[in-house]
Amino acid sequence: MNRIYAMDTFFYNSLGNYPFNTRCEMLSELGYDAVYLTLWEGEEQAWKDLNRLPDVKTEYGLEVAAVYVVLDLTLPKDHPNVKRIMSMLEGLRGCSRVELALTMGDSGIAPSDPKGDPPALERLSELLVAAERNQIQLSLYHHVFFWLERWEDALRLVKQLNHPLLGITFSAFHWFAVDGKNPDIALSDCAPYLHAVNLCGSRKQYESAGLPASIECVDSGELDIFNVLGVLKRKGYTGYIGFQGYGMGGDTYSRLERNRDAYRSMMERLERHPSWAKLS
Repeated sequence: MNRIYAMDTFFYNSLGNYPFNTRCEMLSELGYDAVYLTLWEGEEQAWKDLNRLPDVKTEYGLEVAAVYVVLDLTLPKDHPNVKRIMSMLEGLRGCSRVELALTMGDSGIAPSDPKGDPPALERLSELLVAAERNQIQLSLYHHVFFWLERWEDALRLVKQLNHPLLGITFSAFHWFAVDGKNPDIALSDCAPYLHAVNLCGSRKQYESAGLPASIECVDSGELDIFNVLGVLKRKGYTGYIGFQGYGMGGDTYSRLERNRDAYRSMMERLERHPSWAKLS
């Protein structure tokens, strides 16, 4: 059975942010398995919350699914942001996985351009040395508008480095927003390297917050999450399933509850009727 978590993007909105302890209390009460921590740029409280992770299991009965961070590959090795991420990897406690999104700053290198591979491979090799000391998995996170924009980019890097701690987080939103064609192909290719999958409902032609698609609860939008879950089941995926909530706002608890219930309903239906998740 897959363990479920909610990305902490649910807990940030235009009125303010829910503190870490409130997030954990909500997720625990709703029966989630894990919490998640984004190390936002300029959000110092998130970095301080790293110190809370070792106590999450004891205090709330939750695991920590991952810590997420963005790395600009154009920054030199001795830049404070790079050194901070390196130090985080070596000192991380209470969590064994870091999701890593990669950008190229003002280099002029376009998203998905293989010209970015050499600096990416060099920096990832350095980070993996730090990760080895603490046995931390590094999960490449493809993200719309970033240099590492497509799951194919993540797969290309993972195959080149071929390191046991390096894998992929597959984001249904970022896949759908960029391409969104045939999850069978995408998930089949990523399957040997999958560390996690995050899901949300989504629809195209959506203009808000500069995004090419919407982020919604898993039972709404045009993206068929039941079909995606069917593909994951056929591939034998048993790892983490997360829910994306960036920019959704509203009553966070209700949205988390709705996602939990919709996901459970889909999984129960999938057990009864696996063939229903196959599209022609």
